[in-house]
Amino acid sequence: MTSKRPRIVLILFFVLVMVSLAACGEESTDDACMQGPLFASARSRAERAIVELDRTITIELEEAVLGITDQVSVLREISPRSLRDPLGVVLAAYGQLVVALDAVGWDPVVASSDPRVATARSAFAEESVSRALTNVEDFLTERCDQARGAVNAYFALTGTSLPLPEMSEEPSRDALEDDSLSASEWEALGFAVAEAYGIAVTKDEASCIALRLGSVFADGSDDAFDDVRYFDLIVSAFDECGVATTPTTMASSAPTTIPGN
Repeated sequence: MTSKRPRIVLILFFVLVMVSLAACGEESTDDACMQGPLFASARSRAERAIVELDRTITIELEEAVLGITDQVSVLREISPRSLRDPLGVVLAAYGQLVVALDAVGWDPVVASSDPRVATARSAFAEESVSRALTNVEDFLTERCDQARGAVNAYFALTGTSLPLPEMSEEPSRDALEDDSLSASEWEALGFAVAEAYGIAVTKDEASCIALRLGSVFADGSDDAFDDVRYFDLIVSAFDECGVATTPTTMASSAPTTIPGN
């Protein structure tokens, strides 16, 4: 059983990904194929940095993992719709790894024995993530005539001697608040969602939005939400949290203003 915190973090990262890509560009197999080699190179670099933590320095680790996250995000934005769902799963998995590594300051020594990093790496051995990566590889091989990239067998942990985060068999009723993110982290996530739509919110509204979305996604299957259902949930969260302005159908890049200013 995995800890609740990584699950919530992954879900909220997925929420933010969906917001940021709400206005995807035109579908293009050619563009996706051009991006393919960059994705493969970035993936190889990130896997090598993680596997060789004893020989990786902080800046290399951070650049490598953030690099593959950026490449997956770009590839998802320009790819045909059939590839966007698998890439969304992959992006969420890398997002969980980013959160875990950021929590230890991208320190390779600490990361090598950190249970949260181990849990994030083990997510890549799960069927949903493994299948998504295979779908992406199949697309690049069959549609782009790109050689299938070598995968580092030691990257996705299938078993570990590291102590994994403990979780009670009887989850607390306050699990979302007590066992997952801090109040400031919930606020930051809520502000990020609001910022994507160009809407100014207060701290209480930001926290409320993130908690509402986190609760909904944590209780259901990620696969159950299509674009329309997802947007309905976003609008509902803003309404229920008393935000005066509701999101439009397109995520805005316009900056927000601080409430009250």
